[in-house]
Amino acid sequence: MKYRQVTGTLGIVLRRLREDAKKDGIIAAAVAFTTLILRVLSTPVIRILRRKRVFQFAGRQYPYFCHWYNTTFDNERAVEISLALAAIKDAQGKRILEVGNVLSHYAKPAWDIIDKYEAGESVITQDIVDFRPDHPYDLIVSISTLEHVGFDEDNGDPQKIFAAMQRLRGMLAAGGYLLATVPVAYNPHMDRFLQEGKIFDEQRYIKRVSKDNRWVECTTADAFLASYDTPYMFGNALIVGTCRNNS
Repeated sequence: MKYRQVTGTLGIVLRRLREDAKKDGIIAAAVAFTTLILRVLSTPVIRILRRKRVFQFAGRQYPYFCHWYNTTFDNERAVEISLALAAIKDAQGKRILEVGNVLSHYAKPAWDIIDKYEAGESVITQDIVDFRPDHPYDLIVSISTLEHVGFDEDNGDPQKIFAAMQRLRGMLAAGGYLLATVPVAYNPHMDRFLQEGKIFDEQRYIKRVSKDNRWVECTTADAFLASYDTPYMFGNALIVGTCRNNS
């Protein structure tokens, strides 16, 4: 397995500590470590200060999602988790699949979860291209996961995403809906496929515009001008892709 991206605040802290120590020395690493810990501890205050903050997307208003885990108030999780949880709320009582074990860190899941690498309670640890559920799903959600398929794996295969999407489309019930977020500029192959319109039925875009993590809906051109991990850490623009089974 090539993909070993850490998850969770502790994992991020340890990774940054190692990287900073190697790059800038132990003192700089200690400063970075302390700063990140303080940001985690500041979550309750930030939640209060930003409790009325919202963003607009696809004609609908959403609250920014603020949580200490992965310090969501400081990255793209603030918007993509809000979008995903709203979709799940709209599909309450229906059959739901999450691709990538993300939401269980923020909410008690009442849906199926599949993740090839990250184990967890009730998580199906299987490659999505091999998954054969015994029933279709009314909603499939995926948060910053599809860009890793065939890219952050041993024997990487850029074309694997097409097999994955074929499987996901085949799992949608009649009238079913897929919602996925993908960060721009993380996987160059995925970016190309997205620009060519080969992955989703419809794509919308949202980008980060400030240090204090405000996001605005944007054009295709603006989204694909974004970089990953600069000027802000992690995703600076997101593709929100959707597919529907209209049969």
